[in-house]
Amino acid sequence: MARTVLLIDDDEDDAQFFSDAIKELAIDMTMEYCSGGQQALDRLTHNRTDTPDIIFLDLNMPALNGWECLREIKKIADIQHIPIVMYSTANLYQEGVSPEDVGAKAFYRKSNSFSELKTSLAALLRSIFPQ
Repeated sequence: MARTVLLIDDDEDDAQFFSDAIKELAIDMTMEYCSGGQQALDRLTHNRTDTPDIIFLDLNMPALNGWECLREIKKIADIQHIPIVMYSTANLYQEGVSPEDVGAKAFYRKSNSFSELKTSLAALLRSIFPQ
């Protein structure tokens, strides 16, 4: 069964890098993309019959940042069950924040290495969706 990942990230280059990695994984997944928090909330609230299986949410975005977007998603009963992975260049574990503290499934640090991105994405997705 194909799963859908929704990436919310204002950086189009990072989104393309992420999309390329998803395509190369040996996991049956498709990717959707929203370039900001408000666009993602609009997509999630207006299309509730086609919800993603997982959301990767960038923290540092203009207008509605990742923290604000996460809080809004968690307020909506129909979609609050979707696992959310906070996606950032920051190492949030070092800042003393745990995923559970903020209602996220995991933190995922952005990588500049394509092979590292693929390897760590595959491990993370397999841990969330064991086959």
